[in-house]
Amino acid sequence: MPCHETVTCPCCKAAFECRVGTILRCQCQQVPLTEDERQYISERFSGCLCAACLQAMKLGYRQEKFKQRLQNIFTLSGKR
Repeated sequence: MPCHETVTCPCCKAAFECRVGTILRCQCQQVPLTEDERQYISERFSGCLCAACLQAMKLGYRQEKFKQRLQNIFTLSGKR
């Protein structure tokens, strides 16, 4: 992949400039991700996502984890 390439986001189909050659200036750097969030996204999409979709996927991951924690709490409280 060259330094800069216009790619299509596999999630929303929007075109954006991927700067894999200068990754610190790439739009994806706007969205800090944990390793768990990266894995969650990579299990659903291959390739680069636009910053808006990265942010939405990050939010989706956090909501899913929150729901799981709530279910665990309710399950544990029900066993008492």
